[in-house]
Order: sequence, then structure tokens, then C-alpha cells
Amino acid sequence: MVTQTKVKWSMKGDAVGSCSCDWGCPCNFDAPPSKGWCEGGYAFHINQGGYNETKLDGITIGFFIHAPGAIHLGNVTGYALVDEKATDAQRAAIGHILGGTLGGPFAVFASVLVKVIGPDFVPVEWKFDGANSHVKFGDRVEMRLAAIKNPVTGEESGFNLKMSAGLLTNEADLMTSSKFFVKHPELSYDHSGQYGETFRFNFAGEG
Repeated sequence: MVTQTKVKWSMKGDAVGSCSCDWGCPCNFDAPPSKGWCEGGYAFHINQGGYNETKLDGITIGFFIHAPGAIHLGNVTGYALVDEKATDAQRAAIGHILGGTLGGPFAVFASVLVKVIGPDFVPVEWKFDGANSHVKFGDRVEMRLAAIKNPVTGEESGFNLKMSAGLLTNEADLMTSSKFFVKHPELSYDHSGQYGETFRFNFAGEG
């Protein structure tokens, strides 16, 4: 009799996100998307992580979506990107994690997906610095954040959101995007000037 060993994984790090919604993003408040549909996603930079014996430290991954309605209603198309410097073992590990069968928040995303594009393995530029945060996945995705400005005075404002049961985090710094686009033959959009955010993440699962 063969005993199958359980797989355990974890990842801690920094995240940058942006989407098509207005500043603040209704999803943070369990409300419908600003435009009735949602296009956006996240870049996750893993400061410390592992998949059994495979370390994932220093790898950046991205996941971007199109949802024809609120995300929880399903019919979502997803697009995965992974830092090209990831080894074969790291690429395989990240593929299993993003597949959603090992728990964590990616299991929630997997439950609403009807199509997945990628993963594409591309060079990554990464800067995590509040409103100066910037991430670029080759020529496929770019996010540049900026502080929200008071429309009357032009003064920059910072907003911090604390949640009791957030999906990806319980605390995020809310911003806007100065640039945000996704460019792939099967998924393409530009929502520069809409919602942006940064947060720290701590995910884990097993299966």
C-alpha cells in the first residue's frame, strides 16, 4: 500500500493590485463592481515561501481577470504570469498553487474560473513603495500606482482600509493607478486612473 504524502505550501510577501473600479473598490465592501463588470488583478512578490522542499523566495507572480459581473457570480477568465527566473521546480509548484486544489485564496478564484490563459513566463520589474509602487510583466502587464488627489485642492491623500474577513488581506493601503494595462491576444484592457492598492499577504494551504 502506497501512502501519499500531503503537500504543504506557504507564501508571505507584498502585493500590488489594480482594477477597473472606482477608488476604494466596491469589492472591499461586498458590493457590485463600479461598472457592473470587473477587470483587474494582482502582482504578488514572494519574500518567503515554499512548496514542500521547493523554496519560492524572490519570485513574482501575477493573476489578472475579466468578469462579466461580480466576481463571485463566475464566468471569469483568468491570466497567469510568472517571473521567468523561476526554476522548473518553482514553476511547477506555482502552477499547482494557482490551480486551487491545495487551498488558500487561489481555491476561491479557481472556483469561479471558466478559462485560464497562461501561465506566461516573462521578465519582471518590481518596486514596492506605497504610492510609488510599480510592477511590469514583460510587455504583457504594467501597473504604476499613485496617491489619490483631492479634486478641489490637489492635495494628496492616503487611505487605509482594515477588514475583519478580507479574502487576500485584512488591511490595505488604497490608491489609484497612473498606469494599468493588460495586453494579451485573449485578454486586453487599459484601466489607468482607476483603483489601486498595496498590501502584505500571508497565504498557506495543503492538499
